[in-house]
Amino acid sequence: MKSLKTTTVTAMVADLEAAIVFYTETLGLELKMRYGDHYAEIDAGNMDIGLHPAESAVKKGNNLSIGFGVTAFDEVVADLEAKGIRLNVIQEGWIRIANFEDPDGNQLFLAELQA
Repeated sequence: MKSLKTTTVTAMVADLEAAIVFYTETLGLELKMRYGDHYAEIDAGNMDIGLHPAESAVKKGNNLSIGFGVTAFDEVVADLEAKGIRLNVIQEGWIRIANFEDPDGNQLFLAELQA
């Protein structure tokens, strides 16, 4: 994929406004663009997260996972916990992972490589 310039993962959401608040205010990411109530795009570093209102009921499950590589793992975990986010921290050899969910049950995780 020589011409790849951007990567966007799109999450189908039940409430676009609540999703924007979660990704911007709770997680501290930047809203890149918003097209009314039809679509929003969040800047997540080397990837964009598209938020699109679902046309039918959002099904909670494991059909999407968005990972955020962080360097200040403990600080980020503590910050999110202070904002009411429940995280499940797992040490898997050379990596620490903290699993959590957005308001629609989409699976998110923090990851920190261990030296």
